[in-house]
Formats: sequence, structure tokens, C-alpha cells
Amino acid sequence: MVDPKGTTGRGTYVKLWFIAKLFRAFAVNGSRLGRAMGMVDSLEPPHEVVIIHSTKSSRTIKLNIYRNKAALALANGPTAVHLNWHGSGWMLPLQGQNAGLIRTLLQSEELADYPLTILDCSYALSPEHPCPAYAEDGRDTYDHVLANKDKYDATKVTLSGFSAGAAIALGLSVTLGAEARERAAKAGAEPTTTVGHPIKGVIAFYPGPVTWLGDRPKVPAPPPSYKGPGRDLPDFVKDVITAAHFFSPSLSTTLSPEEEEARKKELASRPAISPACALDEDFPPRLVMYTAEYDHLHVRAEELRERLQKSGKCHVSGKLVMGVGHGWDLEARPGGVGYEERVEAYAAAVQLLKEVITSK
Repeated sequence: MVDPKGTTGRGTYVKLWFIAKLFRAFAVNGSRLGRAMGMVDSLEPPHEVVIIHSTKSSRTIKLNIYRNKAALALANGPTAVHLNWHGSGWMLPLQGQNAGLIRTLLQSEELADYPLTILDCSYALSPEHPCPAYAEDGRDTYDHVLANKDKYDATKVTLSGFSAGAAIALGLSVTLGAEARERAAKAGAEPTTTVGHPIKGVIAFYPGPVTWLGDRPKVPAPPPSYKGPGRDLPDFVKDVITAAHFFSPSLSTTLSPEEEEARKKELASRPAISPACALDEDFPPRLVMYTAEYDHLHVRAEELRERLQKSGKCHVSGKLVMGVGHGWDLEARPGGVGYEERVEAYAAAVQLLKEVITSK
């Protein structure tokens, strides 16, 4: 078994690395088989692939770029831009698995008249690149958008993510929100003045821990007859994810056990890593969030939803989807459990983008 607190040492790293390789082989081949059998969405070929470089290391970030018909017909000028991050447990290379949402956005009649570019983004995976590497890659991707003003309209940026990817989207949005608030304060803006948030909306599907602080929540197991879609992960897998996620940046760390725990607690307290640690006013003006009944992650996410609704600082929509597990929308098929909720959730994403794109 893997100790979720075991985050140092070459032997522990090798064990986590080997388990990660097994998980990746199972996930990648399982996805291929699922696509071949029509059990999950087929891939959507990108219009363009761009590789950007991390500002923190020698690693690279792959961006699959999609454009709707209006964007393809645009001779020049920037378009609204939407960034998406796939789910992965911060370990699995599953870029492209959100083709269902991407196709919905590309083919939407409600967005057809508005040029839109979608970036489906890769990010650093653990244990090779532990936390906060994935958050750094998310920021580098956003900075890439800002650096290409001829292509992307920085006033119409939206984000989405699934599971770990949703945590990236939320973490990036609250980080940028805090920076905007602090800039406004330095400029002498009144505390009651509404700050123009750089991110106009976020769509979060069953977000990976919105906070890493506190005990891991428990949820009732589904009935024995439950066949999906989606599931909650076994505790062993959760332990592997946690240990790999917070693994020491150095195999030969000189930190004492107490110092190592303090390092992890400091990481877990950062809003970029635990978005629920952010101030309410740092969240984007719009948040669509869908969670799943048979997923322990819904507990903290629903607490965050209630908190934001009470504060009134962020318009929160979406819901807790009953009778499904983590990743339900990826497996839901027409006529089956969870499919109507998938259609509803993807339509909510379309509406959020339309509101942002058409706003003045």
C-alpha cells in the first residue's frame, strides 16, 4: 500500500512512478477501447497544435486548438477564447477526452455567429512534476493567450475543466482575481468597487479537491446494482494520487519530517492549489459547477457552492447530479443514466460562453 503522507525518498518515488506507469497504460488503452466500442466520445481532431515552453522548467505544454466556423471565417482580428483542462488525477495523459464538450461548443448554433477559439491544454503530471507544476502550466497557458493579442481577445476569456482540470481552472481564476483586486487596491480603488475579473466565467465538472486541507470526505457507496456512469475511486488510488501530487521536488530532501509536513501544508493552503482557500471576491463573476452523488469530491465542492451563493460575489449555477459517479458525463450515452444531465451541463456551458461573448 502507499502511504499518502509518504512524499520523500528515492524508493517511494520509484514505487509511485511505477504505479503511475501502470495507471497510465490502463487509462490510455481503456480510453482507446472505449472509443472503439462507442462507450466514450470519439476524439475531435484539432485545427492546429501549438507547443509552448514552461517558464519553470524544460517541460513543454501542448495546446490543441479548435475554432468554430465564425473563427475560421475571420480574416484577421482576435476571437473570444476558451481554455479547457482534462481530468487526470494529476497523473494521466488524457488530453482530448473532453471532445464531447468541445464539439458541443464548436457546433452550437447559439455561438455560430461569434468567433470562438478553444484551447484544450495539457499540463505537468506527477510524480515526475509534482504540485505546483500543473498550476504553473495553467498560468503559462493563460500568459500565452495574453501574449497573442492579435489572436485572442483578453477581455473574453473563459475556462473549463474536469476533475483535476477543474481544479486547475478554479485555481487559476482565483489567482488572477486576487492579482486584479490587489492591482486595483494599489491604484486607489475603493474597497467596494467591483473589480474587473480577468476570467469572465468558469465551468467546473466534479472538481478535484477544491481544498486539500482537512480530512478526506466519505460518501455512501452506490447500490450493488449500480453499473455507472462514473464511479468513486478506491482509497488506494486516492492515496497514490495524494502522495504523487505532493511529492518532494527533490529526491534527496534535507527537510525533517516536521518541515516536510509544513511544506505540504503551505502548498495545500495556496488558493491556486486549494481554490476554496481564496476570498469570495476573487472568484470569477460566473461559475457553472456540476458534481456527482457517488463521488467524494462533491462534498467540499457543494460546501463551496453554498458559500459562494450566500456571499453573492459570484453567480453560481449547475447542480449535484444524483445517481452518477465521478466522470459520469464521459460515459453517459443517449437514453442512459446521466445523459440528460450531460446535455443540460454542456448546454449550460454554451450559455455561459454566449453571455460572456455578447456582453459589452
